[in-house]
Amino acid sequence: MAVDNDRHWIYQHPLDQETEQRPDLSDHADLARLIRTAAGIPDLDVTVRSTTTWRMDARLAAAYRSSRVLLAGDAAHLIPPAGGHGMNTGIGDADNLAWKLAAVVAGHAGDALLDSYGAERRPVARQVLDISTDNARNRTGYRIDDELLLTAGYRSTAVVTGTGTDGRAALDPTGLHPECAPGRRAPHVRLAGGPPGVTSTLDLVGPGFTLLTRTDSPDWRQEADAVRAATGIPVAARALDDGARREAVAGQWAGLRGTAEADGAVLVRPDGHVAWVAPGSSRTALAMTLRRILSAG
Repeated sequence: MAVDNDRHWIYQHPLDQETEQRPDLSDHADLARLIRTAAGIPDLDVTVRSTTTWRMDARLAAAYRSSRVLLAGDAAHLIPPAGGHGMNTGIGDADNLAWKLAAVVAGHAGDALLDSYGAERRPVARQVLDISTDNARNRTGYRIDDELLLTAGYRSTAVVTGTGTDGRAALDPTGLHPECAPGRRAPHVRLAGGPPGVTSTLDLVGPGFTLLTRTDSPDWRQEADAVRAATGIPVAARALDDGARREAVAGQWAGLRGTAEADGAVLVRPDGHVAWVAPGSSRTALAMTLRRILSAG
């Protein structure tokens, strides 16, 4: 592990207390030998500055919420560092919880929305713990999976689940497969011709709920405006193709939605996850769906 990426480093040597003899931490020559072996450089110049031992933990809270107390980060899960997913799992907790707390405090959502936090994030932590623990036990090495947490998918009352998604795991270790599936992260589609800084569908998302359509839809815009005016729920309709802006590769969005229906829409939550895939506009569908997602009665 790099300290300055030059001359100062940390070497972690795994110990199995049942099968291995603990190294003598005062014997720096022996510790230097371990480091040379690990580095694969027999004549590496090694100076041991300090040593310590620590215990790797893998623990998960039984629940993420008890009344007004909500756990996140290390309070909710202790993840082995083998894989490098601990901090990002904690950041994902805060990302998921923040908009829900804001909605409840603002009066847009019912208190039950906060129960969806644990329902969504605890399965992610459970799978990360299992993967990281397996990595730690693998003495032959393991691959750092940079895409793993981008595959997070949620199933809860805050997602209108689509057909065929109930059996999925929270994370997909096979890699990121972009799609507009409820609970999954809204996919990137490259945009062209728009204003500077808007080059992806992800640039259209947030800070509240976002209703994404392929082309500009007066019906969806009017419905979003009506819901926002009547309830105060922050929701806006935005089109990939607004006359000036367009898809860089025509048809990519329809492919990710799984349908070529021109009047369909994808409702994206403030945390960037798909909440609902709508087949077509109606006068009441958006309002009813948002009330359901927000546990607003």
